[in-house]
Amino acid sequence: MLPALALTWSFTPHAIATTCRRTLATLSARTERIGALPGRRTFANTVLALENATADASDALAAPTFLAIVSSDAAVRDAANACATRFADALAKLDARPGLYAAVKAAARTHTARDVYDRKLTQLWLVAMRRAGAGLTPAARRESVALQGELNALETRFGENLANDRSSVTFNRAAMRGIPADLRRGYRQRNGAYVVPVNESTLWFLHDAVDPSARKSYYLVYERRAAKANVPIFQRAIAIRDRLAHIYGYESWADYRLANRMVGTLPRAQKFLRDLHAALHPAVAEEIGAMRAAIRRDENDPNATLQPWDVQRGETLLERADGVNEDAIRQYFPAGPTIARILDVFHVLLGVDFARVAHPHVWAPGVLEYRVTDAQTQRLLGITYFDLYPRPGKFGHFENVPILPVRTVGASRVPVAAIVGNWPAPEHGEPSLLTHGDVVDFFHEFGHDMAALLATAPYETLSDGFREDFVEAPSQMLENFAWQPAILRRISGNWRTGEALPNALIAKLVASRSITDAYETDRLVTLATIDLQYHSMGPDVDTTAVWAATSAKMLPLLYVPGTYPQVAFAHMMAGYDAGLYAYPWAKVYAADLFTAFAGPHLLDPSVGLRYRDDILAPARTYEPDVEVRRFLGRPMSPDAFFAELGIRTAATPLPGGSR
Repeated sequence: MLPALALTWSFTPHAIATTCRRTLATLSARTERIGALPGRRTFANTVLALENATADASDALAAPTFLAIVSSDAAVRDAANACATRFADALAKLDARPGLYAAVKAAARTHTARDVYDRKLTQLWLVAMRRAGAGLTPAARRESVALQGELNALETRFGENLANDRSSVTFNRAAMRGIPADLRRGYRQRNGAYVVPVNESTLWFLHDAVDPSARKSYYLVYERRAAKANVPIFQRAIAIRDRLAHIYGYESWADYRLANRMVGTLPRAQKFLRDLHAALHPAVAEEIGAMRAAIRRDENDPNATLQPWDVQRGETLLERADGVNEDAIRQYFPAGPTIARILDVFHVLLGVDFARVAHPHVWAPGVLEYRVTDAQTQRLLGITYFDLYPRPGKFGHFENVPILPVRTVGASRVPVAAIVGNWPAPEHGEPSLLTHGDVVDFFHEFGHDMAALLATAPYETLSDGFREDFVEAPSQMLENFAWQPAILRRISGNWRTGEALPNALIAKLVASRSITDAYETDRLVTLATIDLQYHSMGPDVDTTAVWAATSAKMLPLLYVPGTYPQVAFAHMMAGYDAGLYAYPWAKVYAADLFTAFAGPHLLDPSVGLRYRDDILAPARTYEPDVEVRRFLGRPMSPDAFFAELGIRTAATPLPGGSR
């Protein structure tokens, strides 16, 4: 049985800096020795040696750098971010070293890689080093390393600015009409008014607030968070990325990024988005019309227009018109019991046990720790943490963080992952009550969590995720479970009575799934289109003007003059630059993967085990289309995706089609 690596969370800023300095010095010394080895190059003395050197450094810095997004101590976060930037710089320099690149190429020519894992690891190292500029001239390589270092620092600072943003809006009692009482009680009051923080954890305000002027006030503040600092940071990042692309021999950053993904080319990604937008357009127009009509009824104004701050309210009103009341539904999803029931679902489906640690060793009060074991063999598979409530300075979105990927060669130990979120905190003796949307979000991140913990490839580089445009498919696939009546009955329980969601309410909730599904998908398509424009237009991009013009052409409800949604939406500075198309792209795969679980196979352990073995376990060892074909017994088909959206044609050239 692989051991669990004991992680320390009580780092001081000084300890983080010291650990970082020593770890990077050790990494530098080890890689220097690898580069200077005399004699014949082999997989073991070169590729595996590099893998173990970088993996050891990653393991040593996993906990101190993770604190950058979860610590409440600003000094600790600053030190952790500084270390993360230094580590990213060190890896960029390592990948760009021509001597090491030549050594890996020489090792590959000896054919000493023993199996599929060794061969794939060698391939990934070669690709990473070539794409990092190891084959460039010395001057070009020096420039690329310097620019990459600046880019790493900018991305870190961008995230810090959002995390440290303390925007809020003060509302009188009238403006809070429609907000559930338990949520109102959670906010500070000043002179009889409520001070509502504006961040990811309070977006419910746009769904529930009856007063359109209150929604507008909240929306405008949300879309301006940290904009003064982050707009110039973002625009500088785009310029750096463009220069790097040209150094690497590509026309644009989008061309560079997409060349190493399933989609392959920028024209193919653009065509995918154009065709999907066209296919969605009739349904989107219908859904916008329905939301507009709902707002008019709600405001008793036949001339009311649908504004960007009305969209979430319009969606909620349509759900309520169909008998779905999120406030009523929330009563059936108290956070603690809901998590326990969801874990039981995946105990059955994936054959894993989740044992909550009674006295967890964690970084903040309230964080949950679980030991994850194989249900049949009781073998320890990994450790997972759930950090689900807001704290000052904490990461503002909901995400799964693979703190330690699985590793069975070198310093063998099980993987560690954490779901970091911002659900409404429990208040006044009452539990945190979740919307169904919150539950769907947890299923999504839990999909990432299982991908991180159930990978079995022996090397960190192989077990750490998938191709970037497939990485969302396992998480999006699990979202489907949160819409199945049998699952909803199983995971729900009224926090007062314990009774499950009534069948009638379940039926209405499931029927509501498609109410604005086309709109939400087209929203992703529009954001992805903007993203690819940012990263294919050269170094001098007016990001606000591009956002405004593109949304006006495709989906006007995504922009209000005077706001800066490009920086309120942080993904393009957190690894998804030229990558937002991956959400709708992976959604096509996710819908098809779920067909294996449909009907009587919903909780079929044999299907769950095949999913573990064919998709999650190999991780990056094989290409996604190979893994999907193995699991489904056929190539990927977009039919389930189109059916989910109510679109009858499958003529759009989606993933799996010809290039």
